[in-house]
Amino acid sequence: KGTTGQRPTGAAGMMRYNTTTNKLEAYNGTSWKALRFSADPFSLSFLVIGGGGAGGGNYRGGGGGAGGYRTNWNSENQGGGNSAGATFTVNPDASPSYSIVVGAGGAGASNTAGGNGGQSKFDTITGDGGGGGGHYSSVDGKDSPGNGSGGGGGSPNRAGGSSGTYGYDGGTGGSDSQQCGGGGGGAAAAGQNGGNSGTAGDGGTALASTITGSSVLRAGGGGGGSYGGGNNFPVGGGGGAGNGVFQNGAGGSGYTNGLPATANTGSGGGGASGDGNGTGGNGGSGVVILRYPSTATATYSSGVTKTTSTVGSDTVDIITATATSGETVTFSG
Repeated sequence: KGTTGQRPTGAAGMMRYNTTTNKLEAYNGTSWKALRFSADPFSLSFLVIGGGGAGGGNYRGGGGGAGGYRTNWNSENQGGGNSAGATFTVNPDASPSYSIVVGAGGAGASNTAGGNGGQSKFDTITGDGGGGGGHYSSVDGKDSPGNGSGGGGGSPNRAGGSSGTYGYDGGTGGSDSQQCGGGGGGAAAAGQNGGNSGTAGDGGTALASTITGSSVLRAGGGGGGSYGGGNNFPVGGGGGAGNGVFQNGAGGSGYTNGLPATANTGSGGGGASGDGNGTGGNGGSGVVILRYPSTATATYSSGVTKTTSTVGSDTVDIITATATSGETVTFSG
């Protein structure tokens, strides 16, 4: 070993440690070249969920549908009853740059259908938004704009929105006498049709994932809004989904706005239950979760908002927001 200035006249194949550059180097017969050590490829696990749809406004609005639910973690199901996705291999030596997008939740409004959720994305893995809930009398539940769940139909008798591959359909709004909007579709089940039974208008159920180290429900459908003749307590399908409750009894009285879904769950918002100014609940924004060996390092662009934790020998990044549609992550060994 020695400094750069102390390099001997080499023979091809000779190796030495350069104390000037602190690198191992070899002589190729012409010049000294620093050796580069390659990093091993590794498998990355993901959970990608699109933004949830908002509940319908005005009277008896439908619940919003959940965003498309994509995962390859631990043989867990994806939305729509699909089995886990394929292994995702990262080769750090290739310095790949992967796109990251977190979709917004649909916006609730009065006197109209709820807005659709936005698309979440990791590389080519997309979770599209859920469909917005339908509006009283005149608007069906919205179809998912891609692979998510459909929004519930408004009452009376408006059809639920159709789902894509990784979600379920929204429920149909109840009849004029039943006075209850349909529930939004969830990642694990379709929304319930509106009616006056104890489960009428309930949102489709959420899916649970343990990718963060504990079991968490996400991507439930929003509950439909209800009048007095329908189920007075249509609830969301779990996972932070919004309810579409008609409040009465000990809890108060009067018609209420649909309740919003929890952020970063991809769940649907609840449908409005009441007067002409009733507003559907906002859908929950989506989320991107990445889990990979702690021997690797992830570098994100400046517009990514995330939290990072260590679970066993893995790093878990929960990406909760992206400033633009051009945010990225790269990996090194």
